[in-house]
Amino acid sequence: MAEELRLIHANEQNNIDLTPVSKIEIYSFFDPFCEDCFNLSSTLAKLKIEYQKYVKVRQILNPSLKVLTKCQAQSTCEFDNVALAFKAAELQGHNRASRFLNLLQNEIIPKDKIITTEIIRKCAYKSGIDLPVFIKDLKEQSLTESLQTDLHIAREMDINMTPSLVFFNEDVHSEGLKVEGNYPYHIYTYIIQELMGTEVEKQLPPKLIDYIQSQSIISEQEIATIYEWPEKIVKRELKKLQLQNYIEQQDSVNGDFWKFKKR
Repeated sequence: MAEELRLIHANEQNNIDLTPVSKIEIYSFFDPFCEDCFNLSSTLAKLKIEYQKYVKVRQILNPSLKVLTKCQAQSTCEFDNVALAFKAAELQGHNRASRFLNLLQNEIIPKDKIITTEIIRKCAYKSGIDLPVFIKDLKEQSLTESLQTDLHIAREMDINMTPSLVFFNEDVHSEGLKVEGNYPYHIYTYIIQELMGTEVEKQLPPKLIDYIQSQSIISEQEIATIYEWPEKIVKRELKKLQLQNYIEQQDSVNGDFWKFKKR
């Protein structure tokens, strides 16, 4: 396992305490413009479904000079700076911030878009964020301080690339287990099982229509990852829901994004 992954800060095997733990916290360091980070979000969504009782994911903007330079280069003010927008969304809760990020990446990555004020506001509204409060928070100096906190966390955990995940269990004496890059899903479940120290019963995903409704917009890749379906079955199931007038296809480069239709 150690040879297959680039794992850093892992305890030596003979020092691992195999006493079962009940919670795993995953720090996910991401670049909002990175396609690999976007692709990893499908894996994280599946982990949160299957291990919902045991796993908590914390999204950490990796505020490297490269990321911040891109944010500054494509923004004209604080209202279309994706780094500041994410930190403002976090002030209304991690779940809403994660949802906001997912919607934002759905907009900018498949369509190769530049962030605009309109996109920021639309994604904030769809994610359930209080828009007037969000707009007010974007002007606060505290957001810059929050970015500095993320920078400190990234430096302390020696984050050198995105995406990177750092896994922690409840043992305060144990160091985090860092995984850099993207790997097959079973690698992450193996890590969780090892850190838990015991077998846990995984939860089944909800019905496809219920999941699409909860997410508003979803990619075929995410569906394939969560339900472990081949492309042919994914397209067949989506076509059924489309014919029943539950969903509609979204404009994108590859045409593989779908939206729940409000009734």
